[in-house]
Amino acid sequence: MATITRYELCERIQRVIYNGQAPDDATVTINLINRYVNDGLAAAAKKNYTDSIQLDGIAYVNNSFYTTYRGLAITQNSDGNWQFSLPQIPLGLGRNEGINTVQIKADGKTTQTAVPLSQNQIAYADSLKRVPNKLFYWNEGQSVYIKSPLALSQFTATVRMISGGDSSDLDSVLNIPDDYVSFIMDYAVKFLLVERQQPLQTTNDGLDMK
Repeated sequence: MATITRYELCERIQRVIYNGQAPDDATVTINLINRYVNDGLAAAAKKNYTDSIQLDGIAYVNNSFYTTYRGLAITQNSDGNWQFSLPQIPLGLGRNEGINTVQIKADGKTTQTAVPLSQNQIAYADSLKRVPNKLFYWNEGQSVYIKSPLALSQFTATVRMISGGDSSDLDSVLNIPDDYVSFIMDYAVKFLLVERQQPLQTTNDGLDMK
């Protein structure tokens, strides 16, 4: 797995954009680059998925793309379902929804691993929840919903999902295989060069006041 931090990768990309040290008034900032790094991570995970099929004949994503998030608070919503928020939207890959496992924990111990539902199965969730000792989940964007006969407000969730790590922490180490670093750089540079070429608006035409 790569041992490069988000900041280091963003700084490398910035140097490519400016052909050296970026000026103090650089419009392609580290924070802007970080957003494109997230897009590049999604593209890299998808490429890894398709590469694995072509090379090995088996669809999978390298373990280096996965991150485990713990201690996610669970609440009950107005529909009676339990839910929690993910740190970010999983990097979805076709039928693979980006989440590997969802575990419910109490007092630091794993209570149960939830069973994923496809979008077509969600309509049957009310009957599925009556299966003894089974929890079922599905995710929509950044939210994960759980069908459970148990009250889960005193529990927390642990999720293993495809992710580049904590996108809000530039000092965090990226969760990517070493051989995909250059792919992510090329992906980000391609779009950022276009962004840099966009002319800046230097006059106020009054439209932003309407």
